[in-house]
Amino acid sequence: MTSFGAKVERSVNNGSKPYVFKVHGQISHWLGSMCPVNGQLPRFLQMYVYDTANEIRNRLTQFNQGEDGDLNEDIIRSIVRILDDHNELVKLFRTARDLCSSNNVLEFHVCLYNSVRQVSYDMLAPKAIGAIVHETVSGANDFNIVVHQKDGHPKRINKLSSLYMSLQYPLLFIYGERGWSPDMCLTSDGNKTNKNLTMHMYYSFMIHDRHSHYSVNLRGGRLFQQCLVDAYICIEQCRLDYIRSNQNLFRTEFLQGIYGAMSKGATEGHSVGKRVILPSSFTGGPRYMYKHYHDALAICRVYGNPQYFVTFMCNVKWPEIVRFMSQFSCLKAYFRPDIISRIFQLKVEAFRKYLKCKQPFGPVIADLYTIEFQKQGLPHCHILVWVSAAHKIIIPEDLDRHISAVVSDPNTEPELYEIVTESMMHGPCGLAKPNSVCMKEGTCSKSFPKRYQHRTTFDKNGYVHYKRPANGFCVKKNGVDLDNAYVVPYNKKL
Repeated sequence: MTSFGAKVERSVNNGSKPYVFKVHGQISHWLGSMCPVNGQLPRFLQMYVYDTANEIRNRLTQFNQGEDGDLNEDIIRSIVRILDDHNELVKLFRTARDLCSSNNVLEFHVCLYNSVRQVSYDMLAPKAIGAIVHETVSGANDFNIVVHQKDGHPKRINKLSSLYMSLQYPLLFIYGERGWSPDMCLTSDGNKTNKNLTMHMYYSFMIHDRHSHYSVNLRGGRLFQQCLVDAYICIEQCRLDYIRSNQNLFRTEFLQGIYGAMSKGATEGHSVGKRVILPSSFTGGPRYMYKHYHDALAICRVYGNPQYFVTFMCNVKWPEIVRFMSQFSCLKAYFRPDIISRIFQLKVEAFRKYLKCKQPFGPVIADLYTIEFQKQGLPHCHILVWVSAAHKIIIPEDLDRHISAVVSDPNTEPELYEIVTESMMHGPCGLAKPNSVCMKEGTCSKSFPKRYQHRTTFDKNGYVHYKRPANGFCVKKNGVDLDNAYVVPYNKKL
């Protein structure tokens, strides 16, 4: 019922990779007038009010049939009927449609009042059909929804509105139920406590699976991904609002005035203003990044350079993910990024424990890791490992005991051969597949295929060139034989 205002990055979905919903900048929900401007087709809220005799056809015109596939009119008609019967917000706008046709302004006000908490209609023009709906937020009147018959200007819905999500995702909130609001409190044994329920707590609760509870949200596929992004940005915006209104708590007085002007290179008095400082607790902020960077430098100052750089990647074929997703026959694993992230975090902690307890590289004296997300939405972890002095790499032969870059013998090591050929082969790329994602200006950006050599060597800059004999085994991928020149270095135990 509202339009989704954001810069959606669609280029990440080019090719055969899993679907990813990615946006830039700020998100906003806009509620327009009940009727479209002359010459334009109805969209969003207007679908429920204007020209409802041709509603199905109007909805189909919003989709490119060749790109999104053939949409079934019967299914759309069934969805519309379900929303008409059960969604309170749809019923509200259907009432507005009926009253628009009869021009009964007074009765329209009464119907709105029965459906929402408060209504103010003092500023309405005599011939306008509409109302201003607002809620009291933190002691102030915060106007959320404005409905007009035809004014041409969309109105922005406040992110603190309890109807913020229901208006945007009617297929996930079938009944038009209210969501989070600042008035919600935590409860203990059925009694309210003095602690407010934060937006982060609320959405964490909403996306958690429960055995005896059927959740439409968690089965929303691509729409669920958009809803997750939308909810997270709402949480982040609330954090930013808190930081902006509580700058004194972060000791920013010395960064204001003259100091702030000088740091920005200001030379004129009229340009002196106030800066908003993000604390180090704000994820992704400059001070957050500096803090972790300085922590990493402190580890290097004490223990020297790390010995191993290990990349640990997520695999949707992990038995934990496959077992969980078997409950949802119509969903792919990437439609549940929350489950993938939770399982991956558990795997990372288990992996770090393995490095310290089993010691595949020797006793670990320090480790450092960061988690990133690939373009296809799956996470991967980069880990730096420091080992004790007795197990540090000195000569190339020490490295060969831990790292290999060859296709193993399928007769003597069949399990290792299967894993390496399935997960540790790069390509094909180059002339065999010039449109591969790793190809940049006609060459592989990862410098594959590597050159063959019979022994591991270090060059003058300290970089390793792994042993890759030309007489090793190979595997066929997409009709191309890949041998040792395409193997990504790996550790057998890992």
